[in-house]
Amino acid sequence: MLRYIARRALQIIPTILGISIISFSLLYIFPGDPAEFIVEARYGVEPTQEMVEKIRIEMGLDKPFVVQYFNWLSKAVRGDFGISWTEDKTVMEVILERLPISAELFFATFAISVVFALILGVISAVHKDKAIDHICRIYSLLGISIPSFWLGLILIWIFSVQLHLLPAFGCCELKHLILPVLTWCFSFMAIKTRFVRASLLEELSKNYVITARAKGLPEKLVVFRHALRNALIPIITYFSLSLHHLIVGSIMVEVVFSWPGLGSLLVESVFKRDFPVVQALVFLSGVLLITMNLVVDLLYAVIDPRIRYGD
Repeated sequence: MLRYIARRALQIIPTILGISIISFSLLYIFPGDPAEFIVEARYGVEPTQEMVEKIRIEMGLDKPFVVQYFNWLSKAVRGDFGISWTEDKTVMEVILERLPISAELFFATFAISVVFALILGVISAVHKDKAIDHICRIYSLLGISIPSFWLGLILIWIFSVQLHLLPAFGCCELKHLILPVLTWCFSFMAIKTRFVRASLLEELSKNYVITARAKGLPEKLVVFRHALRNALIPIITYFSLSLHHLIVGSIMVEVVFSWPGLGSLLVESVFKRDFPVVQALVFLSGVLLITMNLVVDLLYAVIDPRIRYGD
């Protein structure tokens, strides 16, 4: 196992380097001079040639691209992404201020979605082609098809404008959390319900399940102890890879409900051209996704004892 962990850790280094190159290059992908962006964002005035040259030297933008990249990367691996161009704070301070707010919304949505997706997915698979299965499949189709921003606006119109039951905006209280969680859960849970159903149906069609039923084992034992346990491997993979939505997956919901999390921060930073914050969010999102891939691989051996890494 330790050998496998070491090998996988070495394998993710090129991927992280690729993500870092893309993240850093965002500064140069947008048309225009980065030094002018900094002057406009920091001082809010029309940049003069003298100001641009001063900022270019001060920020090291006069150096070759490769030198700038390695200077940025050497600091990024230590958690130093520089200073925000629009706020008098470090990038990490800006991100850490928004992180708890985003985490509150994401983990509430994630917990509810996982529980109900498992329940609905199992029910749908066990009762394949029956009425309850058709209802679950229709819900999954609607959840995947309806855009989150449209559903959010409809919920605001019903519960805030017409019924005056829930606030349309705000954060940090339970009443503010309900509508954003409902909106995000509707699509988040629908996709996962469909995946659980497909994964469990695949296991229920295999020979070992047929053999277990032929031996007279109770259906609950066949489904939950045998089929569902094996089906959990791709399910856990799919669920865990959703964790990177903490940064980029909540953009629509946070913007609609003015939720001041990381998704809103990313949108605000793009509009303000605060590229250090954009670079940090893109880089951290990629690193989070890669890390979750590694954790999931290690969980496989816990779920299925037949899996032994390095043998």
